[in-house]
Amino acid sequence: MVYRAGRDSQGNPSNTHGANASILCSVTPDEQRNDAPPETTKLLDALTKFVIDEVSGEKFAAAVEREVDYGLEAARLLKLGDVITSAQVEAVALKYASEWRIGGGIPELAGEIAHRVHRRTLAEAGQELSDVVPEDSVAELTRKIATMPAFQRVVDRIYHSPVTAQWAAWFIYHVTLDALRRNRAIADNLPGVGTLLRLTATVGARVVPSLSHQADVRFRELTERLTHYLVTHSHSISDEEAEGSIVEAALELWEEHAHHSLSSLGSAVDSEDIEDFLILGFEFWRDFRKTTYFRTIVSEGIRYFFEKYSDHTLYEILEEVGVTREDMIEEAMRFAPPILDLVSQNGMLESFVRRQFAPFVDSEEVRALFNGR
Repeated sequence: MVYRAGRDSQGNPSNTHGANASILCSVTPDEQRNDAPPETTKLLDALTKFVIDEVSGEKFAAAVEREVDYGLEAARLLKLGDVITSAQVEAVALKYASEWRIGGGIPELAGEIAHRVHRRTLAEAGQELSDVVPEDSVAELTRKIATMPAFQRVVDRIYHSPVTAQWAAWFIYHVTLDALRRNRAIADNLPGVGTLLRLTATVGARVVPSLSHQADVRFRELTERLTHYLVTHSHSISDEEAEGSIVEAALELWEEHAHHSLSSLGSAVDSEDIEDFLILGFEFWRDFRKTTYFRTIVSEGIRYFFEKYSDHTLYEILEEVGVTREDMIEEAMRFAPPILDLVSQNGMLESFVRRQFAPFVDSEEVRALFNGR
C-alpha cells in the first residue's frame, strides 16, 4: 500500500517517513478519480505490484543485464549523426560552459574543499615526495617539455631579451655588493684593519663628498655594459645542451626534496594560499569563458568530434572511450539498489508507478476492453 501523509493529534502532518516523502506520496492518481471502475483499479494495483517486483532483489539484477544487452544491441544499429546533431551538443556546451550563471555556493564550496584537502592530504600526510612522484616520471616529463619547439622558442627569446640582460646585471650587481659587505664585516673584526678602513672612508668623504655615490653609479653602469656585451656576443646553446641542462636541473631539484614528507612541503603553502589561488582561477575562468576565443575553442572541438564520429555507431563510440558492458552493469548495481530500497520503503516508488500507469488504466481503450467493446 502506498504511503500517505497522516496527521498527528493536533492535525499536523506526521513525519514518519520524512517531510519530502509525505508531500510526494500524499496524493496518487487513483485517489483523484473516485469514479474509477473496480476493474481498472485492480489492473493498476497489478501493474504497480509487477513493476515493483521487477526492480526488487535478484529480479532487478537480471533486468539490468537484460536491458543493458538490449541497449547495446540497439547501439550497434544507431549512428551518432542519426541520434543527435553537432548544433544540439554545441548549444548545450556553450550554455553551461559559457553562459550558465555560476552561483556563489560553488566558489565557497571549492574554498572549503581546499581547506579540507590541504589538511588531510598535505598537513597530515606522511608519504614522501618520491612516493607520489617517481624519478622516471620527472625525467620523462622534463625531457618532453625541453624538446617541445614552443618551449625552445620561449627559452631562446628569453635568452636574447634585453630584459634578461638587465635582470642578470641587477643580479650580479647585488651579489657583488653582498660579497663586499660580508668581506667588510670580516675585515672589521681584524685588529687594525677595521680602523684603517673607517679612517680611509672618513678622509675620502671629506675630500670628495660624493665619491661613494659616484663609485656606486659607475660600478652599476659597468656591470650592465659587461652583461649586455656578453649576452649580445655569445652564441645560443645547442638544443642538446639546453635539454640536458634542463633535465639535469629538474632531477637535482627533485632529488633535493625526494625524501621530504608531503606535510613538510605542504607547510610552505597554507590552505588560505590555496583558497586565494582558487579564487584567482575562478575569476580568470569567469572572464575567459565569456570571450569569443573560448566559444570558438568549444565549438571547434565539438564540430571536429562529429566530423570524426558522426558515421560511427554508438556501440563503436562506447568501445572507443572504453565503456564496456561490464562497466554499465557494475555501476547500475552500485547505485540503483540502495536508491530503490529507499523509495520503496517510503512509498515514493509505488506513487511513481501509479502516476505513470493511472492515465493508461483509466483510458477509454482500457475501459472498452473491460466492457467487451
